[in-house]
Amino acid sequence: MKKILIATTNKAKFEEITIELADLHFKFVSLTDLKLNGVEVDEPHATTWENALEKAQFFAKKTGLLTVAEDTGLFIDYLNGEPGVKAKRLGATAIERNNAVLKKLEGVPDKKRAAYFETSGCLYNPTTNSFTIFKGRTDGIIAKKMLPHVQENMGYASIFYYPPMKKLFAEMPLLEKNIVSQRGKMAIQLKYFLMKNYQPYQLICAAGIIVKDGKMLMTKRRDFRPEFNDKWEFPGGGVEGGETFVQTLHNEVLEETGFKVQIRQQMPDIVTTLVKEDAYQVHLFMCVCTIKSGKLKLAPSESSDYSWFTYTEALKADMLPLNKKLIQSKSNKKVLLKYIKP
Repeated sequence: MKKILIATTNKAKFEEITIELADLHFKFVSLTDLKLNGVEVDEPHATTWENALEKAQFFAKKTGLLTVAEDTGLFIDYLNGEPGVKAKRLGATAIERNNAVLKKLEGVPDKKRAAYFETSGCLYNPTTNSFTIFKGRTDGIIAKKMLPHVQENMGYASIFYYPPMKKLFAEMPLLEKNIVSQRGKMAIQLKYFLMKNYQPYQLICAAGIIVKDGKMLMTKRRDFRPEFNDKWEFPGGGVEGGETFVQTLHNEVLEETGFKVQIRQQMPDIVTTLVKEDAYQVHLFMCVCTIKSGKLKLAPSESSDYSWFTYTEALKADMLPLNKKLIQSKSNKKVLLKYIKP
Protein backbone atom coordinates (compact mmCIF):
# COMPACT_ATOMS: atom_id res chain seq x y z
CA MET A 1 0.00 0.00 0.00
CA LYS A 2 1.40 3.38 -1.00
CA LYS A 3 2.41 5.62 1.90
CA ILE A 4 1.57 9.34 1.90
CA LEU A 5 3.00 11.82 4.39
CA ILE A 6 0.70 14.43 5.88
CA ALA A 7 3.43 16.87 6.95
CA THR A 8 2.11 18.01 10.31
CA THR A 9 2.60 17.25 13.99
CA ASN A 10 -0.80 18.73 14.78
CA LYS A 11 -3.04 15.77 15.66
CA ALA A 12 -6.24 17.73 15.14
CA LYS A 13 -5.22 18.87 11.64
CA PHE A 14 -4.03 15.37 10.76
CA GLU A 15 -7.42 13.98 11.77
CA GLU A 16 -9.36 16.67 9.89
CA ILE A 17 -7.50 15.84 6.70
CA THR A 18 -7.29 12.05 6.94
CA ILE A 19 -10.90 11.51 8.00
CA GLU A 20 -11.86 12.64 4.48
CA LEU A 21 -9.30 10.30 2.91
CA ALA A 22 -9.93 7.23 5.03
CA ASP A 23 -11.55 5.15 2.28
CA LEU A 24 -8.65 5.57 -0.14
CA HIS A 25 -6.09 2.84 -0.78
CA PHE A 26 -3.20 4.60 0.98
CA LYS A 27 -1.47 4.60 4.34
CA PHE A 28 -1.27 8.12 5.77
CA VAL A 29 1.51 8.98 8.19
CA SER A 30 2.40 12.14 10.11
CA LEU A 31 5.71 13.76 10.92
CA THR A 32 5.39 12.31 14.40
CA ASP A 33 5.05 8.80 12.94
CA LEU A 34 8.32 9.35 11.06
CA LYS A 35 10.04 10.88 14.12
CA LEU A 36 10.40 14.20 12.29
CA ASN A 37 8.35 16.19 14.78
CA GLY A 38 11.46 18.15 15.83
CA VAL A 39 12.13 19.42 12.30
CA GLU A 40 10.93 22.97 11.66
CA VAL A 41 10.40 24.54 8.24
CA ASP A 42 10.21 28.31 7.78
CA GLU A 43 7.01 29.83 6.43
CA PRO A 44 8.48 32.99 4.91
CA HIS A 45 5.87 33.76 2.27
CA ALA A 46 2.90 36.14 2.19
CA THR A 47 0.48 33.55 0.78
CA THR A 48 -0.82 30.29 2.19
CA TRP A 49 -0.12 28.36 -1.01
CA GLU A 50 3.56 29.36 -1.10
CA ASN A 51 4.04 28.36 2.53
CA ALA A 52 2.28 25.04 1.90
CA LEU A 53 4.55 24.40 -1.08
CA GLU A 54 7.65 25.28 0.98
CA LYS A 55 6.78 22.64 3.58
CA ALA A 56 5.56 19.97 1.18
CA GLN A 57 8.65 20.21 -1.01
CA PHE A 58 11.02 20.10 1.96
CA PHE A 59 9.51 17.01 3.56
CA ALA A 60 8.88 15.22 0.26
CA LYS A 61 12.55 15.50 -0.66
CA LYS A 62 13.64 14.58 2.84
CA THR A 63 11.50 11.44 3.04
CA GLY A 64 11.03 10.47 -0.61
CA LEU A 65 7.30 10.18 0.05
CA LEU A 66 4.37 11.73 -1.74
CA THR A 67 3.70 14.58 0.70
CA VAL A 68 0.79 16.81 1.67
CA ALA A 69 1.43 20.02 3.60
CA GLU A 70 -0.99 22.82 4.40
CA ASP A 71 -0.95 26.38 5.61
CA THR A 72 -3.90 28.27 7.04
CA GLY A 73 -4.47 31.96 7.55
CA LEU A 74 -7.13 34.01 9.31
CA PHE A 75 -8.04 37.14 7.38
CA ILE A 76 -10.08 39.85 9.13
CA ASP A 77 -11.61 42.60 7.01
CA TYR A 78 -11.51 45.32 9.69
CA LEU A 79 -7.79 44.68 10.21
CA ASN A 80 -7.04 44.88 6.47
CA GLY A 81 -6.56 41.15 6.23
CA GLU A 82 -4.48 40.69 9.35
CA PRO A 83 -3.28 38.48 10.92
CA GLY A 84 -3.38 36.49 7.65
CA VAL A 85 -0.60 33.95 7.26
CA LYS A 86 1.04 35.29 10.44
CA ALA A 87 -1.85 34.17 12.60
CA LYS A 88 0.41 32.02 14.80
CA ARG A 89 2.68 34.94 15.60
CA LEU A 90 0.21 36.97 17.65
CA GLY A 91 1.07 35.14 20.84
CA ALA A 92 2.79 32.15 22.40
CA THR A 93 -0.46 30.29 23.14
CA ALA A 94 -3.89 29.98 21.56
CA ILE A 95 -5.45 32.00 24.38
CA GLU A 96 -2.92 34.80 23.91
CA ARG A 97 -3.59 34.86 20.17
CA ASN A 98 -7.34 34.93 20.64
CA ASN A 99 -7.06 37.75 23.17
CA ALA A 100 -4.83 39.72 20.80
CA VAL A 101 -7.46 39.52 18.05
CA LEU A 102 -10.33 40.36 20.41
CA LYS A 103 -8.44 43.37 21.73
CA LYS A 104 -7.86 44.70 18.20
CA LEU A 105 -11.60 44.39 17.55
CA GLU A 106 -12.76 45.77 20.88
CA GLY A 107 -15.88 47.88 20.35
CA VAL A 108 -16.19 46.94 16.65
CA PRO A 109 -19.81 46.03 15.74
CA ASP A 110 -20.75 42.62 14.31
CA LYS A 111 -21.24 43.90 10.76
CA LYS A 112 -17.58 44.97 10.67
CA ARG A 113 -16.17 41.78 12.19
CA ALA A 114 -16.25 39.75 8.96
CA ALA A 115 -13.40 37.31 8.54
CA TYR A 116 -12.45 34.19 6.65
CA PHE A 117 -10.19 31.22 7.05
CA GLU A 118 -8.14 30.12 4.05
CA THR A 119 -6.31 26.82 3.82
CA SER A 120 -3.97 25.89 1.01
CA GLY A 121 -2.89 22.30 0.71
CA CYS A 122 0.04 21.24 -1.45
CA LEU A 123 0.59 17.72 -2.75
CA TYR A 124 4.25 17.30 -3.75
CA ASN A 125 5.59 14.35 -5.72
CA PRO A 126 9.37 13.99 -5.14
CA THR A 127 9.72 11.53 -8.02
CA THR A 128 8.56 14.03 -10.63
CA ASN A 129 9.26 17.24 -8.66
CA SER A 130 5.72 18.35 -9.41
CA PHE A 131 3.06 19.79 -7.13
CA THR A 132 -0.65 20.59 -7.03
CA ILE A 133 -2.36 23.21 -4.87
CA PHE A 134 -5.84 22.88 -3.34
CA LYS A 135 -7.62 25.74 -1.59
CA GLY A 136 -10.53 25.97 0.81
CA ARG A 137 -12.18 29.07 2.26
CA THR A 138 -14.84 29.63 4.91
CA ASP A 139 -16.42 32.99 5.66
CA GLY A 140 -17.67 33.97 9.10
CA ILE A 141 -17.33 36.63 11.77
CA ILE A 142 -15.15 37.09 14.82
CA ALA A 143 -17.11 36.60 18.04
CA LYS A 144 -16.89 39.14 20.84
CA LYS A 145 -15.62 36.59 23.33
CA MET A 146 -13.97 33.22 23.17
CA LEU A 147 -15.08 29.90 24.55
CA PRO A 148 -13.70 29.11 28.01
CA HIS A 149 -12.05 25.90 26.78
CA VAL A 150 -9.59 26.60 23.96
CA GLN A 151 -8.03 23.80 21.95
CA GLU A 152 -4.38 24.76 21.58
CA ASN A 153 -3.95 23.35 18.08
CA MET A 154 -7.19 24.91 16.80
CA GLY A 155 -7.15 28.14 18.82
CA TYR A 156 -8.99 30.53 16.52
CA ALA A 157 -11.88 28.08 16.24
CA SER A 158 -12.90 29.40 19.68
CA ILE A 159 -13.63 32.88 18.30
CA PHE A 160 -14.64 32.11 14.69
CA TYR A 161 -18.43 32.15 14.36
CA TYR A 162 -20.11 30.51 11.37
CA PRO A 163 -23.53 32.18 10.82
CA PRO A 164 -25.23 29.46 8.69
CA MET A 165 -24.92 26.98 11.56
CA LYS A 166 -25.07 29.59 14.33
CA LYS A 167 -22.05 28.04 15.99
CA LEU A 168 -18.42 28.72 16.66
CA PHE A 169 -16.12 26.33 14.83
CA ALA A 170 -15.00 24.94 18.19
CA GLU A 171 -18.60 23.97 19.00
CA MET A 172 -18.97 21.73 15.97
CA PRO A 173 -18.27 17.98 15.92
CA LEU A 174 -15.48 17.06 13.52
CA LEU A 175 -17.62 15.65 10.71
CA GLU A 176 -20.05 18.57 10.87
CA LYS A 177 -17.20 21.06 10.84
CA ASN A 178 -15.43 19.37 7.94
CA ILE A 179 -18.43 19.89 5.67
CA VAL A 180 -18.09 23.68 5.91
CA SER A 181 -14.53 24.31 7.06
CA GLN A 182 -11.73 25.51 4.84
CA ARG A 183 -9.58 22.49 5.68
CA GLY A 184 -12.41 20.07 4.98
CA LYS A 185 -13.04 21.68 1.59
CA MET A 186 -9.35 21.45 0.76
CA ALA A 187 -9.23 17.80 1.82
CA ILE A 188 -12.15 16.86 -0.44
CA GLN A 189 -10.37 18.38 -3.45
CA LEU A 190 -7.23 16.48 -2.46
CA LYS A 191 -9.23 13.26 -2.15
CA TYR A 192 -10.61 13.41 -5.69
CA PHE A 193 -7.19 14.28 -7.08
CA LEU A 194 -5.62 11.29 -5.34
CA MET A 195 -8.42 9.03 -6.54
CA LYS A 196 -7.96 10.08 -10.14
CA ASN A 197 -4.18 10.26 -10.28
CA TYR A 198 -2.78 7.88 -7.67
CA GLN A 199 -5.49 5.42 -6.62
CA PRO A 200 -4.89 1.95 -8.08
CA TYR A 201 -7.21 1.41 -10.98
CA GLN A 202 -8.72 -1.92 -11.92
CA LEU A 203 -7.62 -3.68 -15.11
CA ILE A 204 -9.65 -6.71 -16.13
CA CYS A 205 -7.80 -9.04 -18.51
CA ALA A 206 -9.10 -12.02 -20.47
CA ALA A 207 -6.79 -14.64 -21.94
CA GLY A 208 -7.12 -17.92 -23.77
CA ILE A 209 -5.12 -21.08 -23.14
CA ILE A 210 -5.23 -22.68 -26.59
CA VAL A 211 -4.73 -26.45 -26.36
CA LYS A 212 -3.79 -28.85 -29.13
CA ASP A 213 -2.29 -32.33 -29.13
CA GLY A 214 -1.76 -32.29 -25.37
CA LYS A 215 0.10 -28.99 -25.29
CA MET A 216 -0.81 -25.35 -24.78
CA LEU A 217 0.22 -22.33 -26.82
CA MET A 218 2.20 -19.44 -25.38
CA THR A 219 3.63 -16.40 -27.12
CA LYS A 220 6.69 -14.34 -26.26
CA ARG A 221 5.73 -10.79 -25.34
CA ARG A 222 7.06 -7.63 -26.97
CA ASP A 223 7.08 -4.78 -24.44
CA PHE A 224 9.09 -1.58 -23.97
CA ARG A 225 9.18 -2.33 -20.23
CA PRO A 226 12.15 -4.63 -19.51
CA GLU A 227 10.35 -6.50 -16.74
CA PHE A 228 7.69 -7.67 -19.22
CA ASN A 229 9.66 -7.98 -22.45
CA ASP A 230 10.47 -11.45 -23.83
CA LYS A 231 8.36 -13.21 -21.22
CA TRP A 232 6.09 -16.10 -22.17
CA GLU A 233 2.37 -15.44 -21.79
CA PHE A 234 -1.05 -16.57 -22.96
CA PRO A 235 -2.71 -14.46 -25.68
CA GLY A 236 -5.27 -11.98 -24.41
CA GLY A 237 -5.77 -8.39 -23.32
CA GLY A 238 -7.69 -5.86 -21.28
CA VAL A 239 -11.50 -5.79 -21.24
CA GLU A 240 -12.57 -2.34 -22.33
CA GLY A 241 -14.82 -0.37 -24.68
CA GLY A 242 -18.01 -2.01 -23.41
CA GLU A 243 -16.90 -5.52 -24.37
CA THR A 244 -17.71 -8.58 -22.31
CA PHE A 245 -15.03 -10.89 -20.98
CA VAL A 246 -15.88 -13.48 -23.66
CA GLN A 247 -15.83 -10.93 -26.52
CA THR A 248 -12.42 -9.66 -25.41
CA LEU A 249 -11.01 -13.17 -25.25
CA HIS A 250 -12.15 -14.03 -28.78
CA ASN A 251 -11.01 -10.70 -30.26
CA GLU A 252 -7.60 -10.63 -28.58
CA VAL A 253 -6.80 -14.27 -29.34
CA LEU A 254 -7.72 -13.77 -33.01
CA GLU A 255 -5.64 -10.60 -33.25
CA GLU A 256 -2.57 -12.07 -31.56
CA THR A 257 -2.59 -15.61 -33.02
CA GLY A 258 -4.85 -15.67 -36.08
CA PHE A 259 -7.01 -18.39 -34.50
CA LYS A 260 -10.77 -18.39 -34.03
CA VAL A 261 -11.32 -20.44 -30.91
CA GLN A 262 -14.03 -22.20 -28.98
CA ILE A 263 -14.10 -21.84 -25.21
CA ARG A 264 -14.06 -25.24 -23.52
CA GLN A 265 -13.83 -24.34 -19.85
CA GLN A 266 -13.20 -21.26 -17.72
CA MET A 267 -10.51 -21.48 -15.09
CA PRO A 268 -12.13 -21.51 -11.64
CA ASP A 269 -9.59 -19.20 -10.00
CA ILE A 270 -9.20 -15.52 -10.87
CA VAL A 271 -5.75 -14.17 -10.14
CA THR A 272 -5.26 -10.61 -8.88
CA THR A 273 -2.07 -8.64 -8.39
CA LEU A 274 -0.90 -5.08 -7.76
CA VAL A 275 1.59 -3.84 -10.31
CA LYS A 276 4.34 -1.23 -9.94
CA GLU A 277 3.80 -0.07 -6.38
CA ASP A 278 0.01 -0.03 -6.60
CA ALA A 279 -0.08 1.83 -9.91
CA TYR A 280 -2.82 -0.51 -11.07
CA GLN A 281 -4.51 -3.73 -10.09
CA VAL A 282 -4.90 -6.60 -12.56
CA HIS A 283 -7.63 -9.23 -12.45
CA LEU A 284 -6.82 -12.10 -14.82
CA PHE A 285 -9.53 -14.41 -16.20
CA MET A 286 -8.55 -17.37 -18.37
CA CYS A 287 -10.35 -20.04 -20.38
CA VAL A 288 -9.15 -23.24 -21.98
CA CYS A 289 -9.85 -23.02 -25.72
CA THR A 290 -9.60 -25.21 -28.81
CA ILE A 291 -9.05 -24.04 -32.37
CA LYS A 292 -12.11 -23.68 -34.63
CA SER A 293 -10.36 -22.21 -37.65
CA GLY A 294 -7.46 -20.12 -38.84
CA LYS A 295 -3.71 -20.44 -39.18
CA LEU A 296 -1.13 -19.32 -36.67
CA LYS A 297 -0.10 -15.77 -37.47
CA LEU A 298 1.50 -13.73 -34.71
CA ALA A 299 0.85 -10.00 -34.38
CA PRO A 300 4.40 -8.62 -34.65
CA SER A 301 3.59 -5.65 -32.44
CA GLU A 302 2.48 -8.01 -29.66
CA SER A 303 4.68 -11.10 -29.89
CA SER A 304 8.14 -12.10 -31.10
CA ASP A 305 7.84 -15.90 -30.91
CA TYR A 306 5.57 -18.80 -29.96
CA SER A 307 5.81 -22.37 -28.72
CA TRP A 308 3.67 -25.25 -27.47
CA PHE A 309 4.22 -26.43 -23.88
CA THR A 310 3.26 -29.29 -21.60
CA TYR A 311 2.39 -28.32 -18.05
CA THR A 312 5.90 -29.04 -16.71
CA GLU A 313 7.58 -27.30 -19.63
CA ALA A 314 5.47 -24.19 -19.02
CA LEU A 315 6.49 -24.02 -15.38
CA LYS A 316 10.15 -24.10 -16.42
CA ALA A 317 9.68 -21.30 -18.97
CA ASP A 318 10.37 -17.64 -18.24
CA MET A 319 6.72 -16.69 -17.96
CA LEU A 320 5.00 -13.51 -16.84
CA PRO A 321 4.59 -14.01 -13.09
CA LEU A 322 0.81 -13.56 -13.11
CA ASN A 323 0.38 -16.14 -15.91
CA LYS A 324 2.53 -18.63 -14.02
CA LYS A 325 0.69 -17.94 -10.77
CA LEU A 326 -2.60 -18.70 -12.47
CA ILE A 327 -1.64 -22.10 -13.87
CA GLN A 328 0.00 -23.06 -10.55
CA SER A 329 -3.30 -22.60 -8.72
CA LYS A 330 -4.45 -25.99 -7.45
CA SER A 331 -7.92 -25.63 -8.95
CA ASN A 332 -6.62 -24.36 -12.28
CA LYS A 333 -3.98 -27.07 -12.53
CA LYS A 334 -6.69 -29.70 -12.13
CA VAL A 335 -8.60 -28.21 -15.06
CA LEU A 336 -5.51 -27.84 -17.29
CA LEU A 337 -4.40 -31.43 -16.84
CA LYS A 338 -7.68 -32.56 -18.38
CA TYR A 339 -6.51 -31.04 -21.68
CA ILE A 340 -2.70 -31.09 -21.70
CA LYS A 341 0.13 -33.45 -20.80
CA PRO A 342 1.81 -33.14 -17.40
